[in-house]
Parts: sequence; structure tokens; C-alpha cells
Amino acid sequence: MLLNVEKTTHANFDGYIEALKRLVRIPSISFDNFDQKFVQQSAEAVKAMFEEAGLKNVQFLLPPSGRATVYAESLTSPDKPTILLYAHHDVQPTMREALWNSAPFEPEIRGDRIYGRGTADDKAGIITHLAAFKQARELLGDKGPNLKFIIEGEEESGSAGFAEILREHAKLLKCDAVIVADLGNFAKGTPSITTTLRGMSAVNITLRSTKTPLHSGSWSGPIPDPAQALCRMIASLTDERGNIAIPHFEDGLVPPTPEELESYRSLGYSEKTFRSESGVLDKVSLTVPEGEILESLWRRPSIVVTAMESGNRSNAGNVLQDCAYARIGIRLAPGMNADRCSQMLVDFLKAQVPNGLEFTAEIEDGANPFVTDTQHPFFKKMSEAMAQAYKNDTKFIGCGASIPGAELFRKTFGDIPILLTGLEDPECAAHGENESLYLPDFEAGIVAETLFFMSLA
Repeated sequence: MLLNVEKTTHANFDGYIEALKRLVRIPSISFDNFDQKFVQQSAEAVKAMFEEAGLKNVQFLLPPSGRATVYAESLTSPDKPTILLYAHHDVQPTMREALWNSAPFEPEIRGDRIYGRGTADDKAGIITHLAAFKQARELLGDKGPNLKFIIEGEEESGSAGFAEILREHAKLLKCDAVIVADLGNFAKGTPSITTTLRGMSAVNITLRSTKTPLHSGSWSGPIPDPAQALCRMIASLTDERGNIAIPHFEDGLVPPTPEELESYRSLGYSEKTFRSESGVLDKVSLTVPEGEILESLWRRPSIVVTAMESGNRSNAGNVLQDCAYARIGIRLAPGMNADRCSQMLVDFLKAQVPNGLEFTAEIEDGANPFVTDTQHPFFKKMSEAMAQAYKNDTKFIGCGASIPGAELFRKTFGDIPILLTGLEDPECAAHGENESLYLPDFEAGIVAETLFFMSLA
């Protein structure tokens, strides 16, 4: 069986790469300040691919934003399990385009990687699902599992309407398991299933002192500088080791079990590797010892200032600014609640406001952390399929990022297996400049998912 799947995948692999290129060429950035016609164009391209592949009931599921999610299905028999296949067709902004070595939306193969925004996150996930379906159908006929596809159009901008889509279409989407192809492997060639995700939230803070900016020579001194005040407030959130200083912020935190900690240690992850993969400057010391790096990334919360603004760097002058702004992102570990923690952060900052400055806060939609139980037989089948395809033992890992849909699937369908897979790796630069996909893992990922479908026949 493995040999047949490998031969079929290899024979069709160039076509899968071309299909990926077609999707990557569409700049489907789902943030409001970008042209949303491209998100619709991307949805239409996915829909056309599904129709061309012979999938049935292909349609758009529309959230309030109008950024289309694409649905399709291949139903074989009510006696077979139904697997819901998730990925997303929207992408992150390109960041600093001058730092890209090739155009972000003109995919280019260099060596064993293909470069372009969305290659790894997450348009390869779409093609993996589609390719595995086509191959399983070719090899099994109608003996394979029932497959349903749900390809979201606003995951990168927060999945604000995804809960509504799942509620409204719960009957259409009903399934026995979900494969979320939006994560990654611990390293190139190391197949991995993610079992925990951190949650996320963010708050937007503005501190104001005057009605308008003022001449710094004429007015500074008596009037507090909102930028300095905001910096002091933000600095009070954590200590010098990055530990969060908000009282009771970590109440409810679920620590990793001894078995999970042993699994983390078995990966042999070193500080040297972490520094190489993250690009930490040589003289910058980490906030945790080497043995706690993975636990810190996967099972502890963090607070990060993702944007700050007071005036404009390109137009800086001798001005006492009227206000200062910061967006503060929170990563939440298992056991924590996004709404509760966001409000606690706002309340803590508000209590630190000096000199009666005007304080406003806006809390963005968040996502709670996610933990899954790997005891279901589907995890064993997927682990074995990945090990065969990659010719390497499958690892169960955590992830410091967030996938809002994971917890939403659980709320919608109950305690069914949710398998978190994907094709990112430490070199892929997802969300950064020069995003890329490792092509050998792309091919192995298609083989693995095909084998998983065949194991359910």
C-alpha cells in the first residue's frame, strides 16, 4: 500500500506544486486595510479546484465579514467515518517587502523549498487535503471514508465569523473527526502531531494627555509625556525574567504532566538550536534555562507588545505628542480564559495610569487554549501513517501559536478527535518575510494523509 501511494504522489507531485502556485499568486490578505477582493478571488479559485476534482455540494459559507469559507464533500457511505478537513486560504500581510528575496506573491522554487506568502501557512494544507482525497479515491474507489472540506477565509485575521459558520451549518459539517492542516513539524523530516495550543488575545491601549500635539520647547515639563507614561505602564506587566506580574493572572493554569515533560525532553531541543532558528542575537540572554524552552513556548503564557506608536518615525520633530498607543498581545496557556485574562490586563494597566491621563482600551476577539486527548485510535492511525510517509518516528508536540477553529470544532461537535497536523517547519518563516515550504515534507504530508484515509477504509 505504501509503495502504491508513494508512486501515485510522486507521479502527480509536479501538478500539486502548480496548483499551490496558482493559489499563492492570489494576495488573499484578510485584514480590513487590504483589498478584500483578493480574498474572494482566492475562495473562487479553491471552489474551482474542488469542482474540477469532482467534489460535490461545493459552496461558499459566508461569515458576517463576507470573507468566504469554501465547503465541499465526498460522501461514500453512512457506514464509514466522516472526516472534516480544515485549512484556510487567507494569508498574512507581506511585512517588509524589501526583505523578500523574491516577490511574495510570485512563487519561486529555490533548492528544495518553494517561496511565497501562503506556501506553508496555509495554502499547502489545502492542496494536501485535495491531493490525498484524489489519491484515496483513485486507489480505493468508494471504499474510503466520507470527506468534508472546510477552507476558511479569515483565519489570519482572527476567525471572528467562524463560530457563526459552525453554528449555522453544524448539520452540514457533522463529522467523526477533524484534521486541522494548519500547524507544522518539529523539524524538517520529523512528522509531528500537535496536542496543545496556546490561546491568544490582544488589547489596544491609548493614553492621552492633551487635545493636540504641542511644541516641546514651549510646553514640555509640566505636562506628562504620554509615551513615557505608557512605557512605564507596559513595563509593569512583567518582571525582568518575563514573569507576568498581574495578580491571579495564571490562576487555573494546567501544567504539563510528567509524561508530557518527558516527551518534551526526548526531543533533544537545545538552546543553540533555538537561537539558530529564532535568530536571537548572540549577546541576548533568554528568560528561561535551556531545559524549559519548550515548556515556556507551549505551556506558559506570555505578553508581547506587538505595536507602539507616538508620533511618526519618518516625520519626527520637536513635538510633545498628545497621545501614545500600544497593541499588547497575550498568549494563553492551557487552563486560561481569553476574556478573563484580557480584562485583567486592562484593569491592571488602568490602575497604573499616572497624572490622570485619559486611558482607553479596546479588547479584540480572542481564542482560548486547546488541549486534546491522544488516546483515540485515529491518533494511532495518523501517527503510523506519518511515520511510514516520512520514514521517521512521529512526535507529539505542543505549539505556542493559536488556531481558533480547534476549540470551536470541539464546542460544535463535542469530544471528537481533532488532529492538528501541517507542513510548517522552523525554517519556513510563516508570518515573516521569505515564507517557504519544504518540498520533501509537502510530498510526505500528502502520502501520510492518503495512507490515513486508506487505513479507515
